[in-house]
Amino acid sequence: MFNLVVSFLLCTILSIFLLFGRIRRSISGHSAGPRACRRVGIERPRNPTHWHNIKNALSRKQQRRFLDKSSTVVGVVEGLYVYPIKSCRGVEVAEAEVFSAGLKYDRKFTFAELREGPNGTESGSTDWLFVTQRKYGKLANVKLEIWEPDPDSIDYAPGEPNVQSDGVLVVRYPAPGDSINDHEVQRSFELPFNPTEGQTRNQGYAIQKMTIWKDTPNALLITSTDRSDAPPWIKDIQVYIGCSKHFALFRVASGNDRQVFRNAPRRAELGHQSVVGFADAYPLNILGLASVADLDQRLKETAPGLTGSTALRFRANIYFQGPTAYAEDAWKRIRIGQHLYHVTCRATRCELPNTDQMTGKKHLSQPSKTIRAYRDIDEGAGPGKACFGMQMVPASEQGIIRVGDEIELLETGEHRYIPQ
Repeated sequence: MFNLVVSFLLCTILSIFLLFGRIRRSISGHSAGPRACRRVGIERPRNPTHWHNIKNALSRKQQRRFLDKSSTVVGVVEGLYVYPIKSCRGVEVAEAEVFSAGLKYDRKFTFAELREGPNGTESGSTDWLFVTQRKYGKLANVKLEIWEPDPDSIDYAPGEPNVQSDGVLVVRYPAPGDSINDHEVQRSFELPFNPTEGQTRNQGYAIQKMTIWKDTPNALLITSTDRSDAPPWIKDIQVYIGCSKHFALFRVASGNDRQVFRNAPRRAELGHQSVVGFADAYPLNILGLASVADLDQRLKETAPGLTGSTALRFRANIYFQGPTAYAEDAWKRIRIGQHLYHVTCRATRCELPNTDQMTGKKHLSQPSKTIRAYRDIDEGAGPGKACFGMQMVPASEQGIIRVGDEIELLETGEHRYIPQ
């Protein structure tokens, strides 16, 4: 009898302990966010002027290994970033699923403005054009949080809306004109990451064409300022970034990814055709931190007052450590972890890197001017087109990549960029 009582008490205590653990996890990280979800990403370092975890320097051990000519290992993944809303603040992650369109969560949403007609008037509610930091630098201050379904949450259930939508995107933005003691007031709203048919219908989302570069895909219109029932946040962000036209938010619509052909391998080689959502042109961008370190040295002479992380100005998905600047220029095929990637072409650079990704402030000319002075290296890109980093497509339709994964070089060769 005594043993039964002891066993009962032990089971009761264990159950209470496990329940307390789940509640404590919910209180510490989950209850502050969307129901039944946990936050994805690496916590921001305490130093507010250095809001990422990547570093530009190799250890001596890494240098020795990567310079060993008998090894095919040429680098290691140092940082991973996704940008759920195109041109808004990136989210640093420790690992990411990889699909044919790139990293999960990457560039699935974009803001757009109503395009002007030939007489300077708005051309109509169906003629939406994507926008980026090229025009509206303050988009860098629209911060994002990714919340994925958490089976350990006490609220988790298959029928929970946040579970059905594969998680939630929390968007935080400075309230236009509001400040407390010279600090901007932050407002926020939530979006289902991948809304179900029911959520799409209930929220009034609609399929509509929008233009991104030379493509005009069907996309899911979340809302726009020309709607009578538009939520206040869309107008807030429109005013904050300084957009004077009607303003909208779109999501990539299921089955409406844009196919990638320029420089990319074909279906016959991969078994599928490469695609992108709202990325400019390719599913993945990779950048060597040795290349960034070389640029930083040059910027000490040409732009000594430049602020913010140089690396993050380029908004790459994959930052890697390697021993030699611009070694990636010659890569054609690599393995990262267990998965293969085709390195398709060099990344040509516009003026967007002139925007400080922590403040949204644009420098008049740097670092673009410095890069053009010594990285105009690809005849196919045309004169004056600086190249920095490389574009890639996954060889398989599903995989995973992690910080710390080694990069193995499988093939090198020449690159010649094909313009749009």
